[in-house]
Amino acid sequence: MSYFDEELEKELLESSINYMKLDNDAHDNAVSHINRNFPFIGSKIAWSSLPNSTSHSKNTINKAIEEISEKAKDLKITEITFIGDSLTENAYRFHTADLKKIIMTFSEIPQHTYFFSEQFSLIGCISSEGEINFSATT
Repeated sequence: MSYFDEELEKELLESSINYMKLDNDAHDNAVSHINRNFPFIGSKIAWSSLPNSTSHSKNTINKAIEEISEKAKDLKITEITFIGDSLTENAYRFHTADLKKIIMTFSEIPQHTYFFSEQFSLIGCISSEGEINFSATT
């Protein structure tokens, strides 16, 4: 487990946020699914080529969180998985009730962090620059 995973888990515990850490196979399968099923430009998903995609700068993070929460509610999504691309090694699954706290926590880790629902009907990324991009794919 990386230093960032240890610090993340400590912060989640202190904030009373429940989570499930996914095993390595589930982590690898999710990454493979994203790589196979979503278009990329360089190392990032090509958000503009996805339907219903939305982008927010670091300055509008609260609005992004509101919109993501609303999409999750509309799509009846109850759990979201978060996977970082470098500094965190584990995949974490959370209840959407904690989405605001979770996004704020991951936005402070300098990496690209992807988040998605179980069926990938909602997928997004918190960039290392603080941007948030997401798409409701169904």
